[in-house]
Amino acid sequence: MTTSLLGSVAQAPKRARQLAGKVRGRLARLLRQYVPQRLRYRPVGVHASSKQLAHERADVHYFLVVPAYLSEVSIPPDFYDQASVYGGLHGKPNFQELMPEAFVVELSDGRVYADNLDSVAVISADNRLMGDVSFQYTSRHWTTLPPRENNIFYQRWFEEPLRIDGTVCTLLSGGGAGTGNYYHWLVDSLPRLYLVQQAGLLHQIDYFLVYDKQLSFVRETMAGLGIGPERLLDVKEHRHIQARRLVATTPVRGLGTHTPAWACEFLRRNYPPDPALLGRFSPLVYVSRRDAPGRHVTNEADVEALLAQHGFQSYALSELSFAEKRALFAGARVVISPVGAGLCNTAFCRTGTQLLELLPEDFVVADYLEFSARLSIQHRYLVCPATPRVNDRRQAQAQHLTVPLPAFTALLEEMLRTAAVAAEPGPREVPAAPVTSAPAR
Repeated sequence: MTTSLLGSVAQAPKRARQLAGKVRGRLARLLRQYVPQRLRYRPVGVHASSKQLAHERADVHYFLVVPAYLSEVSIPPDFYDQASVYGGLHGKPNFQELMPEAFVVELSDGRVYADNLDSVAVISADNRLMGDVSFQYTSRHWTTLPPRENNIFYQRWFEEPLRIDGTVCTLLSGGGAGTGNYYHWLVDSLPRLYLVQQAGLLHQIDYFLVYDKQLSFVRETMAGLGIGPERLLDVKEHRHIQARRLVATTPVRGLGTHTPAWACEFLRRNYPPDPALLGRFSPLVYVSRRDAPGRHVTNEADVEALLAQHGFQSYALSELSFAEKRALFAGARVVISPVGAGLCNTAFCRTGTQLLELLPEDFVVADYLEFSARLSIQHRYLVCPATPRVNDRRQAQAQHLTVPLPAFTALLEEMLRTAAVAAEPGPREVPAAPVTSAPAR
């Protein structure tokens, strides 16, 4: 009871911020729709190609980092058959996706407008939307939209921009990243810095635009690259900025769902575990979601008792710092967890680590099956009965699950037989230099 009470108290400030954010968002939506103000900031058109614009204008620079390629992933037939279908980007998982060019564009007097979760508008000096580095989404149909349908073209109320006499790099990704989701920060926002580094621009950046600089994982991950909080601009405070030089990148996953290998390598290379922490955690890991609002394991006591017999220890990730999470996953030989954002920490696992993902029957998603393939992690899954049964993705995300113990036990024994045994825990080596950032000028 005491632990539960302390957890509730600790969550109170976060819930208050979330409520305040919802109120601001609702007010902003009303203003956008009905109150005309500063309409001169509404873009007058779209630049479809940053590359083409750079050919036409001397104040726009284009840097190709990763050429286009075809991404492929192997999906077991049984998993594909059970995969949930909610339309748009959340239909059946894709065996193949065409990954567009990953590039960086630098704009003189560029602007960023981001006052809602469904769009990020990157705007050139001639007041046109940069279509290939902006974000436009519809939560109604769970899919991305053409640039011309970015909701900035339909809004009527605009804030004055914060003008910055320096170079700003936007790390905004829209969607789940805008909610402060740990997975989307690690996968969709942070790896953009790899593209900026490869373009040779990282040391020229004065400020980085993020969604919420108060989040501990944002501050910790940026500090790990030598970027202090004084160099973070918070879109919650500054929804509209204009910079003397604005640096933007393509979405990490293009317009699809596949995670590029370079993003995974970026995370592994730049966030190695602290050797002093590696021995603190068990190599047999069960991740509990008792600290999360949804996807609780209803028979978790039975699951944990069974796992304890084999030497597993249970961890709630919200109780760990970013450094501790890296060490936990880097030292793990076997990880078992309900599906959740915390599993993106498998980016720090060693090659050959065993992962068993517990999936509620109405939320069978391929995110970590695909992610594991990029990391050479051995992925297994168990689809579990869930309550209540739903047919809506938002409801499914909160669905609780009951682990079928006989099937779970069989998988567990198989994993323990085949798990790689390492004498000394540690991540695989990646022969490349880490990202570093010079202090603000």
